Amino acid sequence: MDDKTPITVLYVEDEPDIRKPVCTALEMYFERVLVAANGREGIEIFSREAPDVVVSDIRMPVMDGLEMIKRIRSLSPGTPVIFTTAFTETTYLLKAIELGVSAYIRKPLDCRQLIEAIMLAAIPVLQRAELCRVIQRELNSLAMHLGDSPAMKPVIEQAQRIASTDYAIIIQGETGVGKSHLAALIHGLSHRRELPFITLNISSLPESLVESELFGHTKGAFTGAVAAKSGLFEEAQGGTLFLDDVDCIPLSVQAKLLHAVEQKRYFPIGGTKPVEVDVRIIAASNRDLLLKTQEGLFRKDLYYRLGDLVMTLPPLRERGDDISRLARFFLNDIARELKRTPPRLAPDAIMELCQYQWPGNIRELKSVMKRAALFAGEVISAADLNNVMKNAHQAASAASSVRLQTLEELQYQAVKTALAATEGKRMEAARLLDVEYRKFKRMLDKYHL
Repeated sequence: MDDKTPITVLYVEDEPDIRKPVCTALEMYFERVLVAANGREGIEIFSREAPDVVVSDIRMPVMDGLEMIKRIRSLSPGTPVIFTTAFTETTYLLKAIELGVSAYIRKPLDCRQLIEAIMLAAIPVLQRAELCRVIQRELNSLAMHLGDSPAMKPVIEQAQRIASTDYAIIIQGETGVGKSHLAALIHGLSHRRELPFITLNISSLPESLVESELFGHTKGAFTGAVAAKSGLFEEAQGGTLFLDDVDCIPLSVQAKLLHAVEQKRYFPIGGTKPVEVDVRIIAASNRDLLLKTQEGLFRKDLYYRLGDLVMTLPPLRERGDDISRLARFFLNDIARELKRTPPRLAPDAIMELCQYQWPGNIRELKSVMKRAALFAGEVISAADLNNVMKNAHQAASAASSVRLQTLEELQYQAVKTALAATEGKRMEAARLLDVEYRKFKRMLDKYHL
C-alpha cells in the first residue's frame, strides 16, 4: 500500500509461526514494523528505535510481556501498548490494566482487529506528529521571510510561540527592520488570520485626528464631522490592529486606548453608546518605549498592557547571511513583477552586501535590489551595486542639503497666507486655520501682522 500510516510499530512475539504472518500483515498498513522474539529483545529495540506503538504477547521466555512493559513505562510512560495472548487469567489482565495497556486482543489473532486497535491507539501519536509538522512549517515560513541568522532565531521562536495566543505585542527596532512585516506574519499564523489586519501609522496623523481614527466619531461631534465615521478598532473587529509608531500617540489619547484594550469597549467621539470590540493589538516603535515611560512621554500602565511580550528586531547589519538570503528573495520577487528571469548575485556582490552597514535596514536593501534588478543583466556584480548605492547616496545628500523650514516659519507663513486669502478678515482667517480666535490674535501680535 502506498498510503501506509506513518508510524513505527514494535511487534514482540516468541512464536515464529505467529510472528511472521502477523508481521507481514502489519507491514501492509504501517510505515515501519520492528520485530522481537522476547521481552529482552523488545526492550533493546525500544531503547534504540523509540517506536510509536508496542504490540506484545504476555507469556514469553527470557522476559515476559508484563516485565517488558514495566520497563518500557519507565522509559516512555505515554507509549501505547497492546497485549495479545491466548491466556485470560484475571491476574494477568489486572496487571495489564495497572500498566495502562491500550487494548487486549485474544489469540488466535484477527489481523483486522489488531490493525484497528493499533490505528486507534496511534491517534494521539499522529496528532502530535502533525502538530510538530505544523510548527516546523511555521518556523520554516518565518525563517524564509525573516531569515535564520543567530540574531533572528530568538525572534522567530518568540513569533512562533506567541502567534497562536491573543497576547498583545510590542515590536521594537530601528526604522526599516521589518516591524510591520513581522506583525503581518504573526497575524497570518494566528487563529485570527481570516479576519482583518488593519494598520495605522500614528506618526502620519496630526495629533487632533488620532483619537478619531482609532475610535471613530458621531456626526457633529466636532467641527468638520459632517458624517459619522467608524474607527479602526471597529474595522479590525475579530482581527489584529497594528499600531505603528505607537510612541507618537498623544498622552490625551493613551488613557482611552488603555481603557479600550482592557475593557474591550469604548465610546466614539461624541457617542453615548459603547462599541464592543475583540481585537488583538500589535504595536511597534523605533524607540525604547520603556525609556519613554521613564521620561513621562508614554503611560507606564499602557506600556505593560500592550507589552505582554516585547520583541526586538535586530538591525540588518547584525544578521550576517540573512543579508544575501533576503537580497535573493527580493530579486526573485522583483523579477516576477518585471516578468523576467531573476539575475544572479556575483560572489563580489554578495561580499559587498555583507560588508555594507545598511543604515536603512531591510527597506534600504529592498530599494537597492529593486534598482539593481531593473538595470542588471544576467548577473549583478559589486560594481553594479556600487553604482546603484552611489546614486542613492548622492540623491540623499542633495535632499539633506536643502534647508527645511522651522515649525515657527511654517506657522508664520500659514497665518500670513490665511490673512491674504480672507483679505485681512481676522475671524475668517482664524476659522480657515481652525484656530481659536483669541489664540489667533496672539499669533498676529507675535508676528507683528
